[in-house]
Formats: sequence, structure tokens, C-alpha cells
Amino acid sequence: MSKKLQIIMMIKDENGETLVSQSSEREVPYIEEIDSQGFRSAFHDLETAVLESRKEASDGIVSEYLELASKKKTETHAAFGDRIEKKAYAVESELGKITTYTHKITGTEIDDYDSSKMFFEPVASREAFKSSRMLELMLDYCTDMSDRAATSRLNRLRHETRGIIATTYRNTVEREGRKIAEHIEKKSEEALEANGFNIVGELQENCEFMPEVSQSLPIEAIGAAMAERNIKKAYVSEYESPESAVNISVDDVGAKRQTEMRPRSEAEQPKRVNNSVIHVENNDGKYILNAPSVFGVLKLLLGFLLLGGLLKKQLVFFTDGAREIHNTISRLFAFANYKIILDWYHLTKKCREQLSLALNNSKIRNEFLKELTPCLWFGNVDGAIKLLRNINPNYVKNTEEIDKLIGYFERCRDYIPNYALRKELGLRNSSNLGEKSNDLIVSSRQKHNGMSWSDDGSHAFASVAAASCNKQLLNWVHSRSINFDFVPFDEAV
Repeated sequence: MSKKLQIIMMIKDENGETLVSQSSEREVPYIEEIDSQGFRSAFHDLETAVLESRKEASDGIVSEYLELASKKKTETHAAFGDRIEKKAYAVESELGKITTYTHKITGTEIDDYDSSKMFFEPVASREAFKSSRMLELMLDYCTDMSDRAATSRLNRLRHETRGIIATTYRNTVEREGRKIAEHIEKKSEEALEANGFNIVGELQENCEFMPEVSQSLPIEAIGAAMAERNIKKAYVSEYESPESAVNISVDDVGAKRQTEMRPRSEAEQPKRVNNSVIHVENNDGKYILNAPSVFGVLKLLLGFLLLGGLLKKQLVFFTDGAREIHNTISRLFAFANYKIILDWYHLTKKCREQLSLALNNSKIRNEFLKELTPCLWFGNVDGAIKLLRNINPNYVKNTEEIDKLIGYFERCRDYIPNYALRKELGLRNSSNLGEKSNDLIVSSRQKHNGMSWSDDGSHAFASVAAASCNKQLLNWVHSRSINFDFVPFDEAV
């Protein structure tokens, strides 16, 4: 015969007197039900009864307790004869969706007291207050699942049949993402202005900046690596000591853009939403920065390096061949001790693509690459250009593409190191950490079939994901602050 479950919750004052109480009852299975239904089915009924009863009691007591506090607070502002009205106030929390009541004094000559604005946290009309624990879950889930999947999980977790909807969830995440981005931008600009820069990242003329002298690897280590790779000539200053350098990977990624301006021709609208991402790394750990543009993210980087006392260190940028990235680095960091290294993968990819357009067929291209690639691997740009200029004309179908590749080598000459020697010395040759950061904060969430994004939405979700990778979501939810602290490698995503 079934038994009765009763859950009673009470909140008492300092004297032990009950302020509010709620109880909830459910029938639960016992011996006969377990025998007849089987243990699994009976336990399901027991578990459901406990969860439903606990939720009913907890929702009720929170609602009643908040209403009582609101009423008591409002009464302290009321005069004799004042009329007090109450209105619903919705709360979305980890406990669930709770409706309580706030109070407002009406009919007075002076400004009315309204506990929904002056005691509780103000919210927009028809909007629910989101608790900190609820925001933690919402921002955590948004980094790797769709809005519908996230809301489904949230409502299941909170035992809500009609809980938060996908549109509300998305709007909340976008708003938090925008606030995170604004906070980081303000933090960076304050650091710039406090250290003699203007808000666009330019060092003021009356400010002096003296970067630290580069620290290179020991000459003995470089000599041994040269002997191992049969390299005859190298400049010691080109091979930075990893302990004293700051490695910075810069990359761009685009997500499919929503069509926003109808009925204007879609041909006039950008097809993609761009996000620029930087991965910063030194001995202390890693950090990810993001912005809608290359200039924006590099300006954030300036502030980040200033606040961390790293701007005077040797800065090693790893990038693809994008002219915009190279030019912006050269402009913003002209005063610093920096160098750019062209990512090896992008260099060889560029060669394959251009030679496919220039040569008659893939067999000729592949044979030529066997000669060209070793020249580039050892940083011999002159040798690579000579090979291109001396290629058999019978193999070429488009000389303009050959000229374009030569122009690319000339433009990127200073960024093409001796990759072979760097690898032998254990130094990086790749910007893949920047691309991996893009995967983490943009591609894994935003680049799926059928997905399209507004500019604001894409950037906001990327900002939330970056804060998550930087272990700053809890800090943001509870203190509305983002710290520029490296994430130790053993804690990194």
C-alpha cells in the first residue's frame, strides 16, 4: 500500500519564529507497488514524487518570502492612508521559474515607492529577472550547443514544462556578450590612456618607450642545430628564447551572415560576419582575445600587454599572409620589439593554390613543389623566386599567377624565417593556436549547416565563449568584471 511523502520548508526569524512555510505532499510506492510494478518503475514514481514535491515547496516558499520582504519594505515608506498595490515579478533561476509579487505606493503627491525598482533589481517590462546561478548555466551552455538544445536542457534540469524559450535565451546571451565586449574594450582603453597612448592605440609623441633587449637562445644550441641540419649561415638574434618572448597568434574567421536589410538586394550585403581572434601565450599560460576587426583585436592586445607588463618583451606574431594583419601589426607595434612569422601551413597552401592556377596540370605542379618547398623551408626566398623565374615556359599556362606568387614572396620576405632551424631548436612555426582559438570561440558554435548570424549576435556569442576559455565567466556573473590573467596550461580548454 502506498505511503505519503510530505516535504515541509520553513524560513524563521532570528527568534525562531516562522516567517513563511510551505508544504507539499505526494503518494509514494511501498512494498506492494515494488512487488507489482518492479523496482525500476516503482523507483521512478518515488523519484518523480520527491522532485515534484520539493519543487512545489521550494518555488512556493521563495515566492512567499520575497513577497513578504517586498511588502515589509514598502510599508516602511508608506504614510497613513496610502494605498499599496502589488504586481507580479518573474524570476528565472536554477530553482525554476518563480512568480512573486512586488509592491508600489500609489496616490501620493511625491514620487511613489516601487519595490520592483527600488528594492528588487529593475527589469524591463515583461522580462524576468535572471539569477546569478541561472546566468552561469546560460552562459556556460551557449558555448557549445544551440539555443534550442540549451533551453531544453535548462528546462529539464529545473523541472520546468514551460520554462525559458529559445528567443529569450538568445537575447540574454547576446546582451551579456555585448556587455563583456564593452567592458574589455573599456579596460583596454583605460590601460592605453594611463600609459601614454591614445584610444586608437597610438603612442603619444611626448612619451618615450624603450623595449627590452631581445634574449636569444644560447649560441651553442643554435650552432648545434645548424650542424644537425647542415645550415651554413644564421643570425643568432632571429631565434628568440621562449622564456622571455610572448607568442601571439592572429587569425580571422567568418560565419554565415543573416540577411537583415530587405528588400534591398542581397548582392549588396556582406555574406559573412567576421571575427578576429588572438591567442596570447607565454610561460604563465594562455589567453584569448576577440573583436569584430583586426584593428579592434590588436588594440585590445595592446591594453592586455600593458596591464600584464609584457609590452616591452619580445613579441612574436604568427599569422597567415593577410596584408591587413601585417600592416596593422606594423602600424600599432612600430615602437615595440616585435617580429612576424608567416605560418608555414599557409605559406605552402598559398604556393599550391597559385601554382594550380599557373601551371598546366597537377603533376607538373607537384613536381615543381618538390623543388620549391625545400627553398622556403630553409628560408631561402631568393632561391624560391629564382626557381619561379626560371620555370620551363612550356609548363606555364598563366604567367600572371607566377608573377603574383613572386610578389607574395617579396611582400612577405621579412616574415619567412628558416623554418628548418626553428623546428630543430624547438621554436614555433605555426599560427595554429590562433586557428584553434577560432574553432573554440567561433567555428564550433557558429559554423554549422543552416546557421546564420547577425553581426551583433556573432560577436556577442564569441565574447562569451572567449570569457569561458579564459575562465572568467564566474567572475563576470558575480562581479561584472573580466581579469586579464593567463590561464595555466593545465587548466586550459
